[in-house]
Amino acid sequence: MKVRTALCAVIASVLFASCGGVSVGSTYVGNADLGAFTKAPSEWKSEVVQSQPEFTMHGFWAPGGSKATLLEPNSAVSGVVIRRLPTTEEQTDLDYLGRTVAFTDLEQALEEGYAVLSEGPTDTRVSKLSGERLIFDLQTDSGTLRVLQVSVANRVKGEVYGVVIGCSVKCFNDNRATIDSIAKDFRLNQ
Repeated sequence: MKVRTALCAVIASVLFASCGGVSVGSTYVGNADLGAFTKAPSEWKSEVVQSQPEFTMHGFWAPGGSKATLLEPNSAVSGVVIRRLPTTEEQTDLDYLGRTVAFTDLEQALEEGYAVLSEGPTDTRVSKLSGERLIFDLQTDSGTLRVLQVSVANRVKGEVYGVVIGCSVKCFNDNRATIDSIAKDFRLNQ
């Protein structure tokens, strides 16, 4: 009788845990070395794209995409989680670096009309730090890339973190709920 009671207690605790907020159907993008992470749907792929002290990047993509087609204006959503440290005197302005976390020429593209803001910038918070969320269209040789970017500056460490997600305009609009969910799950390791 005691064994049966103990077994029932174990089964109940497993069922109770599975009813909680724990999701095993996700792909985690990022790790402690990167200092930030987010979650993508479980069937998505993730890989370290670049691992340098000053610029670390983990990529992720939906089925149909690949590491080679990250952030291209095609029909597969893809993105990157980034940690970036200032490497030039200009980049010591963390506000500037936060805006250009993935695309180093974003400010220039906005000024020259190659990029257009469609939403934001909006103030947001990521793991208790102030950040910025924006959506923009970027003209590329292969079409228009629509991007959702969330970036945050850790002024104590002098580091910028970001998650950048995008694909073609139609793809972005068709997958907006998934893209918003990935951005919402963006966190910094504390």
